Amino acid sequence: MPEWLLATLFVGIAALVVGTIAWRSTARQIARTAASRPNPTKEEYLSMMAPDVTGETAVFLWDTAIGYLEPSLTPHPDDDLAKLPIFDDDWSIDWPADYARLNGFHESNLAEWPEGWKPTLRNLGKWLDMSPGV
Repeated sequence: MPEWLLATLFVGIAALVVGTIAWRSTARQIARTAASRPNPTKEEYLSMMAPDVTGETAVFLWDTAIGYLEPSLTPHPDDDLAKLPIFDDDWSIDWPADYARLNGFHESNLAEWPEGWKPTLRNLGKWLDMSPGV
């Protein structure tokens, strides 16, 4: 058997094992989250966010988060973003930059994250609403 074939098989099997472990971990994370809280509809979610977050910001967060959570979950205002199956870099770097761009200001104008705030969707929305364009 050629060496390159053995190395290719090893890499392929290793990738399959890592992928399977990641998929199972994500599936468990989704199941734990679904069991711990209700799965609101978009209207219910917007209603829950209304006391604290503007409608436009709540819709932005729903539209952004739903792409990561569907079809098993929907966003919930009190979801801890660090515990959802969302890559940290996506919600902590991309989402604020996307929000700033959509609202016509540079992301460097966003306020500092308030000390002691947990990284929930509700708090993220409140923080985004502190921006100069809202």
